[in-house]
Amino acid sequence: MTPAAFLAYCAAVTLAAATPGPAMFTVITNGVSRGFLRAFMAGVGVAAGDAVLVTLALLGLVALAQTFEWIFLLLKYAGAAYLIFLGIKMWKASATQSNEPRAGEARLSRSFLLGASIALGNPKAILFHASIMPLILNLDTMTFVDGLLVVAVVISVNIVTMGIYAALAGRASGWFRTPKRMRLMNRFAGSAMIGTGALIAAR
Repeated sequence: MTPAAFLAYCAAVTLAAATPGPAMFTVITNGVSRGFLRAFMAGVGVAAGDAVLVTLALLGLVALAQTFEWIFLLLKYAGAAYLIFLGIKMWKASATQSNEPRAGEARLSRSFLLGASIALGNPKAILFHASIMPLILNLDTMTFVDGLLVVAVVISVNIVTMGIYAALAGRASGWFRTPKRMRLMNRFAGSAMIGTGALIAAR
């Protein structure tokens, strides 16, 4: 893999990761309502899910993934349902309850699984990876090390991009201190989560 091809692939993956979509909205709403750590772990989950998809594309298992598309659909609907559940919970939360999710910072695994399910729940993403790779990379001459590098790029770009969104959303959550603002945050974050969940389910 030439340096030029490597940089071009990095740019393409970065653009795809930074583009607004369900993963980005999930990270942002988690950051605003539940703090940086929960949002960041959701971003790490997105990175892990995307790494699985790009690995399948590298191994030429696109057809196999399409055969078992029902697994991806189950993950998609599970993630969408959980987001809608969180959104309803946020809507019902009072201003004094808005910090309750922060008390559960130890349960970061839920945020990770949410992010992973959203990434894996988009079976079309594997087609993106499978279509863009031949345009930029020479798959015939790609080595095992090159493959590891590609996966590392996908993971790193997703973590950095989602980490930035998580940090910005986490800082914004500090503005919601008064009961009135907390209530506004609950309504906004709840609506965003419900809307994102519905969007994921409808895609």
